[in-house]
Amino acid sequence: MLNLENLSSIDFEELCRDLAGAEHGCRFTAFGPGPDGGIDGRHSAGDGAIILQCKHYAGSTFSKLKSALKAEVKNVCALKPKRYLFFTSQSLTPAKATELASILDEYLLSPDDIWGRQDIEAALKRNPEIVKAHIKLWLTNTAVLERVLHSGLEAFTQATKDEIRDELRVYVTNPSLTEAAKKLEEEKVLIISGAPGVGKTTLAKMITYQYLNNGWRFYAINSLDEGFAKVEDSRPTIFFFDDFLGRIELDKQSLLQRDTALATFVKRIRRSKNARFVLTTRAHIFEEARRISDHVDDRRLQLSKYLLDVGKYTRRIRSYILFNHLTASELTEMHFNALLHDDWLKKIVDHRNYNPRVIASVSSELIGDVEPDEYPGHIYRALQDPDLIWSKPHRALSISAKNLLVALYFGGPFGQDIDELRINFLAMHHTVCSHYGHTATPDDFEETLRSLESGFIVISGKQVDFVNPSLSDYMKSYLTEHNFLALLPSGVRRAEWAQNYWSHVKAQFKARPEILRQLANAFVEYLPRIEATPTEKHEVRNGTRYTTRDDISMTDRVYLLLDWWEATAQDMFLQRAFDLLTSGALELRAWADGRDLPGLHWRVYNFVPSDHPLYEGLLLHIEKHLLQIIRGYPPTDELVSIIEAVNEHMASMDITELDAAIDRAVRFELEETADAISHLDSEDSLSEQSEHVDQLAALTGRSPEKAKKVIAERIGEIEQRDYSAHQPSLSSRSYGSEDRFSDAELKSLFSSLLS
Repeated sequence: MLNLENLSSIDFEELCRDLAGAEHGCRFTAFGPGPDGGIDGRHSAGDGAIILQCKHYAGSTFSKLKSALKAEVKNVCALKPKRYLFFTSQSLTPAKATELASILDEYLLSPDDIWGRQDIEAALKRNPEIVKAHIKLWLTNTAVLERVLHSGLEAFTQATKDEIRDELRVYVTNPSLTEAAKKLEEEKVLIISGAPGVGKTTLAKMITYQYLNNGWRFYAINSLDEGFAKVEDSRPTIFFFDDFLGRIELDKQSLLQRDTALATFVKRIRRSKNARFVLTTRAHIFEEARRISDHVDDRRLQLSKYLLDVGKYTRRIRSYILFNHLTASELTEMHFNALLHDDWLKKIVDHRNYNPRVIASVSSELIGDVEPDEYPGHIYRALQDPDLIWSKPHRALSISAKNLLVALYFGGPFGQDIDELRINFLAMHHTVCSHYGHTATPDDFEETLRSLESGFIVISGKQVDFVNPSLSDYMKSYLTEHNFLALLPSGVRRAEWAQNYWSHVKAQFKARPEILRQLANAFVEYLPRIEATPTEKHEVRNGTRYTTRDDISMTDRVYLLLDWWEATAQDMFLQRAFDLLTSGALELRAWADGRDLPGLHWRVYNFVPSDHPLYEGLLLHIEKHLLQIIRGYPPTDELVSIIEAVNEHMASMDITELDAAIDRAVRFELEETADAISHLDSEDSLSEQSEHVDQLAALTGRSPEKAKKVIAERIGEIEQRDYSAHQPSLSSRSYGSEDRFSDAELKSLFSSLLS
């Protein structure tokens, strides 16, 4: 069942224009809503105009609809149309339709030119392509929502049915949706870029909804390794990687760890008939990544051609976004009326910092007690300085609430497990309260969590995250007081938390080495605990053993200790790095440690004095771990990454054992290929293996032909299958090349908010 109630007045008028155009075989031009002189759509011909008037009165009474139509008669008289069409979302009985026809009288060619709800629904059945083009019609259907919720998408984005509906109420369909859907189908990979808050994640979700509606699986991934494990050529799957280069700023270390994997995964997706990959990133982060990563800027990969930069909204779309948010808000008519004075609408809609995220914030419950006459200025000031959205409500929080937000911020860009957050919060909270003379109680965590829910955080299952990425941005700018920051390290419990904290303070105080020294020294109490959290966790579910990432890798922890040693010149940090390498307490991860250990070796070789008593031991144990990974015959793509890293960071070193281990691993891939590919069972994965063989051969100067022949024979044994029936049916809407929206139309649109 299609739900017209979920459409805004703007959405309803667009739907009616599409239906009228389809039914009458002509195009209807849009006009601004509000007191429009009786026009919501017009088709002009040589012998006169056809005028369309729409009244979205689904939740109103028939008497109000009748009164509204009577008010339009004088406008109809002035227009003198050749034909007049009147559409309403109200259900009309034959008697009611006759009453409305008697009001219009001579302007109707036929009583059939009055359409009620049933007529609209019948026309939608005749024109299913229009239903597909209006996402709000089909997505709010209960059956479709169930499919979306069970897909895993909203488990990742932490939304409920009501929240999906609320998001759709304010969403404005714009050309980027059609452009993005088309590009994704053409290229199979789509990177959505733009400034913070312009709607990257929302656009990605809207595209994904359409695939889910066509029976596709969904996987949200936080790492490319998760994605490799989920690609199945027999099952149509769309992958979603939000903020894949970092949520606030470029995560350079993670990028360098996975840029080869990104190239491989993109190629894997492009070869598959039944896979799509949507990524989002901030525009400035993507450009920085292109500057430092060969793979991101690789012309052969052509990632840039998949780029879709969102946020270039026309004036009409900006106006509609503001209008929809105000319509869905609980603001009073007095607030709306204040916007119509003194050119406030123009100042807001045309503001250089116009941003949907800001608009959402200033029309939500966060506005608190803003008086109606102050409301336009409140929006304008928020556009001038988006931090104002959060600074006032944040200042009003209790110390425990502020501490919980700090603990959540340093927990990572994708939220935290609630149990991990509790541990991080309690340790930090007691330290901060003790320093400032506040009382901390055992119930602080649960009570604070409840008080922050919805307004500042969202809780989905056992996962806690900020309610909006802009709050994470605000926390970054808020956490700049080094004396407060110096209190936090003593309570650290997880290495990832320490890593995120250190990345933040390095960026904040890169020109203040004395402050970095103070903050690094604050980690002294944490040193004995740095290996307490495992790199991986293992569990058995339904008889199957699963391994998932727990905390950061051993190599990342050693890098962190080297950072602290360089900042402080205190050998206790270097000694702890040596202990970590020799203890064997942490499991190695081939895909992370294998690619990072050569770089760690280079750093020790070049920055630790050769006469330091730990120098030789550090290098020896790094080499030992690297040998252990290579001798374990890592997957081919990881072997390629390891060899590339060795060539980049260790090429000038004569390490016989390392050369021999690499030689054995390469010979296994190139000469014992049947065993090396025994676990591969699809044409795409075998084709990918053939590419890796070429890369190995190029890196080592060997011939790939024998291995490629074995792979080709294996591909020939696999039955060819065609999954074209799984291709999605995507909506497509056309937009005019010109989209003018005058000041008069702007004011007319918002005047309709006044009764």
